Amino acid sequence: MNIRRLIRDYPITLTSSVNSLLVGYAAAFSQPTFAVFTLLFTGAVLVKGRHTVTRMILAAGVRARHHARYHRFFSQSRWTMDDLWQGLVRLVAAAFLPKERPVLLGGDDTVQRKTGGKIYGVGLVYDNRPAARKGWELAWGLTWVVVTVLVRVPLWPKRLFAIPVGARLYRKKKFCRKRGGPEFKTKPQLLLEMLRQLAEWLPQHTFVLHVDGGYASGELMRGLPKNFQVVGRMRFDARLHALAPKRPRRRRGRPRERGRRLARPKLHVARRPGAWTPVTLANGKRYEVQSWRALWWSVFRERPVGVVASRRAPRRPGGAPGQVQFFYTTDPAMRPEEVLEAYGDRWAVECLFHEVKERLGFEEPQCRTELAVERTAPFLLWTAGMVQHWFLAEQDPSLIGWRPRWCTKRQATAAAPSFSDMLAALRREILRGTFGCRSTGQNQLHQNLTALIESAAFAA
Repeated sequence: MNIRRLIRDYPITLTSSVNSLLVGYAAAFSQPTFAVFTLLFTGAVLVKGRHTVTRMILAAGVRARHHARYHRFFSQSRWTMDDLWQGLVRLVAAAFLPKERPVLLGGDDTVQRKTGGKIYGVGLVYDNRPAARKGWELAWGLTWVVVTVLVRVPLWPKRLFAIPVGARLYRKKKFCRKRGGPEFKTKPQLLLEMLRQLAEWLPQHTFVLHVDGGYASGELMRGLPKNFQVVGRMRFDARLHALAPKRPRRRRGRPRERGRRLARPKLHVARRPGAWTPVTLANGKRYEVQSWRALWWSVFRERPVGVVASRRAPRRPGGAPGQVQFFYTTDPAMRPEEVLEAYGDRWAVECLFHEVKERLGFEEPQCRTELAVERTAPFLLWTAGMVQHWFLAEQDPSLIGWRPRWCTKRQATAAAPSFSDMLAALRREILRGTFGCRSTGQNQLHQNLTALIESAAFAA
C-alpha cells in the first residue's frame, strides 16, 4: 500500500503514548481486524455527537472504506471482549495496584435505554436513575452488570476513579425461555463470573468488593474465592443469628452451626437507644454507629459478618438524628467508620455510569444482532477505561489544559480531573500526533488540515 493510499484510508495517526497501549491488544485480532479496532477506538474518543459506528469512523477520518466493514467488526469478526478486559486489567494492575494492598472493586448494574422491539435482549427493565414521578422507574432497554476497579493516585489522593474491567448483558428469564438458547443467569451470577475471572488474572492480589443491597445473594457470596472480602448494604429486616457456641465436652451429636436467633437489625438498635457511638469520617461528616458480630445464614452461612448501624448525627444539641441504615462487612479488622467510607466509595461507580452515558454515548449505538449488542456497549465502556488509564498513568496535571477564568490557579492545581478533562486531553494528544507524524510538507499539512476539519464536522 503506497503512502497516499495509507493517508487516505487512515488519515489520523496515533502518538507513541497511545500506540504503546493499543499494541498490546494486537494478539487478540488478525492484522486487518486490528487496523479496524484502532480506528474505532480513535473514532470513539474523537466523536462528539452520537456514538454510532458510522459517526465513529467519520470522526476517525475514514472516507474510502465502506461502513459495512466496521459494522462487521462488532457483528461478525472473531474476537472476544474478555481479551480486551484482560489487557486493561493488566495495564491497571501494573500502574496502580501494588500487591501488598487489597484491590478495591465496585460491582453494580446500569440500564442502557433503547428504542425498538427487534434489538436482542431488549425489554422492560428497572432504571435506578432519578425519575420525574412515580411509575417512571421502568424503561425499555438492556441491563448491564459491570465490575470496576477503584483507584487512587498520588496526585489526587482524595479522588477515587472507577475504571471498568468487565461487563455482562443480563437477560430476563422469560427471554431465555422464549429464545431457547442462552442459559438464564441472575445478576449476582453474572457478577460472580467476572470476579472469578479477575481472581484468575490477578492471582497474587486480595480483593475488597463493594456492592449494593441487591447483590446480597447466597449464590454470589458463597461462590466468591477465599481472597475476597465484601462490604455492602444490609436489609433492615435481615435474619441474623449469634455465632455458633462452643461444643460442651462429652456431648454427642453434630455440633451446632449457628447460635440463637437474634433480633432484626431495626429492632436490635431500637432496644439499645444509648449504645450509639459518635464517629467522624475522613470527609468531616459526623455519624452515630452501633456494631456487632453475627451470622447472616441465608447469605454467608457460617462466615461471620460485622453489622454496622449508622445514622447522621444531630446538627445541633437536642436535634433529631438521621434515618438508620445498615451495612455489613466480612473483614473482622474493619472499624465501623471504615465500613461507612468503603460503602461511600461506590459513588465513583455511579459517576462512571453517568459520564459514559453523557460523554461516550453508551446508549446511542444502533445495533440489533446478538454479537453486535454484546460487544458495542462494552467496547465503549472499555474505551472509557482506556481513557482513564492513559491519563492517570501519564501523571501530568498539565494535560488537563484549559480551565475557566473564574477558577483560580490554586483551585485548578488542586482540583481532580473529571472524565471530560481526561477525554479532552486524549483528543488533544491524538490530534497533535496527526500533525507531528504526517506533515512532511506544505501540501501534506494542507491535506491533514482538510481531513481534520472534515472529521470535526462529522464528529459534531
